[in-house]
Amino acid sequence: MYTLYRNALDHSFCDYIASIYKDAFVYDPRGAWNAYTLKDKTLYSEILPKFFPLVNYEFTPNWINVTEYSNDRGLWSHTDDKSSLTIVSEISDNYIGGRFVINKDTYIKLNKGDVITFNGSKIYHGVEPVSAGTRLSLNLWTQEITSKLL
Repeated sequence: MYTLYRNALDHSFCDYIASIYKDAFVYDPRGAWNAYTLKDKTLYSEILPKFFPLVNYEFTPNWINVTEYSNDRGLWSHTDDKSSLTIVSEISDNYIGGRFVINKDTYIKLNKGDVITFNGSKIYHGVEPVSAGTRLSLNLWTQEITSKLL
């Protein structure tokens, strides 16, 4: 269903992404939460290797973004149509609330550096509202690379 990796990312990497996301990503609001889509493709070489050890197949990213939740904002339960594996990584820790929700009934408190992976196109997921502070997550939608033999 999902795999949770505690402390998978070092805090210096989390702090780095948190410090650059407003400059290296494009503001891309999505309803009641703020999204910033990666615009600087050169960052792929810094971001993707952090996640390769967690994924047991070759993949290509469809979308990399940072989501920002504050002021009683969360994310409704949904699926990710274009992601065979969704990767959500927590890059902040100065917030209250904002637990990650799987299938509307499993609540997971993610700490800075934690990563959760799951089939985003099949598993319903969301984020409960943040009651204080700001929650930042680095998210990847991926597709498995398959090769055809001739």
